Amino acid sequence: MLDKIEKLSDFLDDVTIKLASLFIAIILIIAVYGAFFRYILGSPLPWPLPVERILMIWSALFGIAAAFKRNQHMGVEGLIKALPENVERVMRYIIFVLIFLFIGALFYYGLLETLNNNDTYMITGKLRISSKWLVAAIPVSALIHLIHLFTAPSMIEERIELDLTEEIMEEVGN
Repeated sequence: MLDKIEKLSDFLDDVTIKLASLFIAIILIIAVYGAFFRYILGSPLPWPLPVERILMIWSALFGIAAAFKRNQHMGVEGLIKALPENVERVMRYIIFVLIFLFIGALFYYGLLETLNNNDTYMITGKLRISSKWLVAAIPVSALIHLIHLFTAPSMIEERIELDLTEEIMEEVGN
């Protein structure tokens, strides 16, 4: 079962990285397009900034999920590394449980907000987008986080092994 979850987590990670990259590329294209109309033609378009904002939120939340998958979030590593290995392992599991609770709440309330949101995100008089597209980024990214969290034991063990390898390399270097 854990293998299937890890494969799903890896697949979602790959998809989110590609989508975030695509969204960033689209933001760049829209920004150049909007700047061309604003500064070269002197006729600013009303839609580039709101569309860029929506894509930026989605790409940022996907990027956060990808960083989490790679265990690249900032943390108090110095304090945790100073602890004995068994205590470090317990602390990392406690941290993952706390993260799980937070992401679970984020998913739950983000999903409620998405389902109950009936607002229209007005971009122009003619171009209107449901706010659900904007708010849906929260539960979608939280769900991806939760799937990544189910692979936490392997992530924790990899992190501890990496720490031990770094310590050995430092001792050999000295």
